[in-house]
Amino acid sequence: MESLGKVLEFVGKYSWAVFMTTAFVLFVPDDGAKQLGLYDVRTSYKGYWWLALVFTGAHWIGEVLKKVFAGWLERRRTEKKRDTDRLKHIENIRLRLNSLDGREQLWIKYCLSKNIQTLTAKLPDPTAQSLVNKKILSQGSGSMLNLPFHIPDDVWRLLTEERASFLSDEENSDPRFQRTLDEFQRSLHQGLW
Repeated sequence: MESLGKVLEFVGKYSWAVFMTTAFVLFVPDDGAKQLGLYDVRTSYKGYWWLALVFTGAHWIGEVLKKVFAGWLERRRTEKKRDTDRLKHIENIRLRLNSLDGREQLWIKYCLSKNIQTLTAKLPDPTAQSLVNKKILSQGSGSMLNLPFHIPDDVWRLLTEERASFLSDEENSDPRFQRTLDEFQRSLHQGLW
C-alpha cells in the first residue's frame, strides 16, 4: 500500500514526464521500439500503457488548469478585497467629512474654492492636525512654521465629485465668503508674517 502511495505521489508530481514517456512508448515506430527493447513491453501491456497515458495526461492538464485558475482566483479575490477596502475607506472618509467643525469645513471649502489640494500651515495648527488624524489630510515635510498639508487623491476625488454638498456656487461667489476664506488662510500663518 505504501508503494502505491509513492507511485501516485510520483505520478502527481511528475505527471508531465510520465505522460511524455508513456506517449513515447506507445507512439515510437515499431522498428525504433524493437531497437530500444520496448516492443515486447508495449505489445504485452498496451492497455495499461493507454490507461497510464490517459490518466497522466488528464492529471497533467488538471494540474495546469488548477495553477492557472488558482492564480486567477487569487487575483480575483485580492481585487475584490481591495475594492471592498476602498469602498469602506471612502465611506469612512465620507462619514468624517460630514462631521467636521467650522474651521475644518473652512479648510475644505478653501481648497475647493481655489481648486488646490495643498495648503501650508504651522505644525501645531489644531485644524490641520485634526484633519490629519481624520485621514482627510496628509502632512508633508518642511519647516515647522510652514508645513504642506495635502489632501490625498482619493479624498480629493470624493470632494470634487460631491463639491456642491461642501461648497455651493452661490456661497463661492459671495464676496463676504471670499473675505472669510482669505482671513482663514492668513490665520494658518498667524504670527509668522
